[in-house]
Amino acid sequence: MSPLDPRRPWADIPLHVVDFEGSRRTGVVEYGVATLLGGRVVGLRTAACAPLAPVPGAETRCHGLADADLAGRRPFSAEWDLFNELRGSGLLASHQASVEAGLLAATWPHPAAVPAVSETGVAEASWGPWVDSLALARARLPGLPDHALGSVIRALGLGPELDALAAELCPEGRRRPHCAGFDALAAALVVRRLAPPAARLAELLALGSPRGAEGAQGELPL
Repeated sequence: MSPLDPRRPWADIPLHVVDFEGSRRTGVVEYGVATLLGGRVVGLRTAACAPLAPVPGAETRCHGLADADLAGRRPFSAEWDLFNELRGSGLLASHQASVEAGLLAATWPHPAAVPAVSETGVAEASWGPWVDSLALARARLPGLPDHALGSVIRALGLGPELDALAAELCPEGRRRPHCAGFDALAAALVVRRLAPPAARLAELLALGSPRGAEGAQGELPL
């Protein structure tokens, strides 16, 4: 069976849940990657990065990172090996994945040859398909007034587990919303809660994508 055979249970495949802090102007100034495997969070990678341009005060007030905090850091572009390895081993996910996909593609348009979602084991040069926890939440929790990450975490009662994971895995001072590692963990917990481990990868992708969310409620078994 190919690494990303759509018939496989999604929980058998590494799902790397990504969050970026930054903008098109500054580039990625912090990344977080929480990896789900076997229905649980098995690791977190996070680091601050040198900006491409001075960080505006409005952005600092959101994510808490100023130019002084980022002095001497490596640029995000130096992380090619890591992100190519992540996509090579599984799939990428995010909350409102179009944002992370855009920032990633602005740095590297595509990875090296990586497994495609296919029964035949073919390769492709694509960061996608992405799993979008926002689309998944909209499909599974249609009654929420909004589907912002914090709102979904509260609705699912995941706050205590998230805080415990953040205390264990996130750097000190970066254990709150709008910190990349914290938000990556939050989105990972949302995917884990809303997508049963036995669901096939094809089912997760059908529901957990911007196109798949519309009219797809109920496709994943509970």
